[in-house]
Amino acid sequence: MNYSGFFKRFGAALIDGSILLIPSLILGGSASTLAWTGSIGLGILLQLAYYPIFESSKLNATPGKAILGLAVVSESGETLTFKAAVIRLACRYLSIATCYIGYVMQVFTKKRQTLHDILSEAVVIDRESPDLNYFTVWTEQFKVVVNKL
Repeated sequence: MNYSGFFKRFGAALIDGSILLIPSLILGGSASTLAWTGSIGLGILLQLAYYPIFESSKLNATPGKAILGLAVVSESGETLTFKAAVIRLACRYLSIATCYIGYVMQVFTKKRQTLHDILSEAVVIDRESPDLNYFTVWTEQFKVVVNKL
């Protein structure tokens, strides 16, 4: 497997952050304290409906990762389960809580893994994305997840 580098992953994060920013701004409301607190909760819900669903789908990537030719898979190369993708998302907050050292450590690991990759037993690899409609992939995977609940 060809493990993805720091700058390519950073670029994908910028694309995904921009995609998630649009509904957050639209639904976030005014700048009052209550609305601000609500928009944090909304942001977390949007992330739960975005990262795990896309990363556990047949796309194996969020739109930002797919655009840059990246995929998130298990260390054995299999598609992440939804549970593993949720664990990976939750562990991202640990990577942030360590003053982003959890992200920077990716430069120093053999498989180019961040803290949240290691804890969720995932790797990010370079791979051309399949020719799929992102919205269709998202809705299909969303249905699969909801049916399992």
